[in-house]
Amino acid sequence: MIPLNQIFEINYGDRGYSNKSVLDNGGTLLIASQGVENGAYGFCDIPATYHPPIITVPRTGSIGYAFVQLHTCNITDDCMVLIPKRQVTTEYLFYVASVIRIKKWRFNYARKITPDRLGKLEVIPFENFETDISYTDMFQRLYPQKNSYEESVSTGEPRFKRTEITRLFDLERGHFHAIDKLKEGGYPTISRVSKNNGLVGFYQKPERAKVFPKHIITVSTVTGDAFIQYTPFIATDNVVMCVPKRAYRITTLVYIQTWLNKVKWRYSYGRQCYKRTFQKTEIFLPWADNGELNEDSMEYIVTNQPYWKAFKETLVDS
Repeated sequence: MIPLNQIFEINYGDRGYSNKSVLDNGGTLLIASQGVENGAYGFCDIPATYHPPIITVPRTGSIGYAFVQLHTCNITDDCMVLIPKRQVTTEYLFYVASVIRIKKWRFNYARKITPDRLGKLEVIPFENFETDISYTDMFQRLYPQKNSYEESVSTGEPRFKRTEITRLFDLERGHFHAIDKLKEGGYPTISRVSKNNGLVGFYQKPERAKVFPKHIITVSTVTGDAFIQYTPFIATDNVVMCVPKRAYRITTLVYIQTWLNKVKWRYSYGRQCYKRTFQKTEIFLPWADNGELNEDSMEYIVTNQPYWKAFKETLVDS
């Protein structure tokens, strides 16, 4: 057994991105202290300074949840970065990450992770490392339908492009504010809440309010949470309505809703999701060679998720 500091250079991530709330949307993967989704925080307009393969280890938040990074990225100083001093296999990096996770208890009770403390953890030397696990084989087992996916998309290989939300939707705000002045009625009423699909009750429509049709995505100006509305509704003025410029498939709306919820972190720390701010939102969507939105690709991705069958059964006339 040898200590990690003989195999890796161990440093803090980039201190320049500690305040993530001020970062703009972009194309560089940013790794932070999340204990899920491989530590990914989002895609930001910053330089990509770290190159794979490396290991990141959160030193705050989800302390010790080590991840192997296989894509060029940037990393906040909430993480330690382990850069191999020599070429090793991907399988060996996953082994090292698993050892760090197993021993993360060492960094509890205010004993923070530092380069020195992390560097003292011992692992098997790469020369003595043997495994029957193949990362490539594992990936193919996790995604066995790759070939059927390519065959099922008739419009060609999808090309993911950064797409402005205003290219697909017209943005509107609701038409009234005070819910406590409304009388109970039959209209589903959407407000800024982050649960129950944004629904706060059923009320009578105010005189100047508009009834929005179904299949619109609503976004809370307070939390950034996006919901698809499956029935006609009315909305308060702290909701942004994404009104499709043309009719999209339900699966397309689900895909876009998911993406919007992935980037709602931009509206944390007092940066509310007002219409003028939200209209700058960009998401990555697949486009076909003919310049059309590749709805076949999105439908395939959505309908092959484990929740889809149960979700589809809840849809009414959709």
